[in-house]
Amino acid sequence: MAKDTNVSSGGLARIRSAYASLTPTERKVADYCLEKPEEIIYLSVTQLGERCGVGEATIIRFSQAVGFTGYQALKLSLALELASRQESAVCGTLAPDDSMETLINKITAMNASALQDTSRMVHPRTLEKAVEAISKAKRLFFVGVGTSGITALDAQSKFLRIGMVAFALSDAHHQLMAMAHVGPGDTCVGFSHSGSTKDTVDCMRLAKANGAFTIAVTDAFKSPITEYADIVLLTSSAEDPLQGGSMRSKLAQVHMIDLLYTGVAHRLGDAIVELKKKTALSVVDRLY
Repeated sequence: MAKDTNVSSGGLARIRSAYASLTPTERKVADYCLEKPEEIIYLSVTQLGERCGVGEATIIRFSQAVGFTGYQALKLSLALELASRQESAVCGTLAPDDSMETLINKITAMNASALQDTSRMVHPRTLEKAVEAISKAKRLFFVGVGTSGITALDAQSKFLRIGMVAFALSDAHHQLMAMAHVGPGDTCVGFSHSGSTKDTVDCMRLAKANGAFTIAVTDAFKSPITEYADIVLLTSSAEDPLQGGSMRSKLAQVHMIDLLYTGVAHRLGDAIVELKKKTALSVVDRLY
């Protein structure tokens, strides 16, 4: 991940994204930041090191590992995030005695948080490069399994509407068979919340080896899928192993698709109206 020179909020999302790739000592700092972000903004590098039981150099390395130029940039990002967050007891795990009204409020807040955190993770220049690659692609291939496979189908549907040749295969064998025949001029987009889904990683590896342009949409910026991606688009949705396929991770992925689709449609300019019209007319007799 490129280090930020223009600091924005989203520090907590970056820490969660990088967590799996951190060293054991760096994870001590990460845990403290995630548990007590409101304290971090008032601590010096020495004070934080003492509380985490690590040296000052570890604090600096940790700050850079999660994408910042240094500890002060990380602190500023956390301060901005805390100032903008509207979360309270409304957002969290449901208690046994919570009412339906509380359920509605908590789930809505958590889902909204996934969108907000993902938006903070998007680098405009990175998104622009991805939009350009998709715009120029002769063929688009969207790959993912499980819930991410449903996301891939949604992406296919969107880009078909604007006249692009798009494919989304749900069978792992069919995905690999398709990747065996991609080449320069094709673009492959892989969806994996963990970044470690073997089927999807294998598709990306094969696509890149055959010369296709590869884009990874994932929560983890240092994960197997990113090793085979020309561009990494980060989403952010906290999810433990028992929550696989949660609506939050799905929303974050769909939000990224919408950004890509809208970016490509915007590049098409006035031509987009005619393309959408032709698509609508092709299915108009499918409705009563």
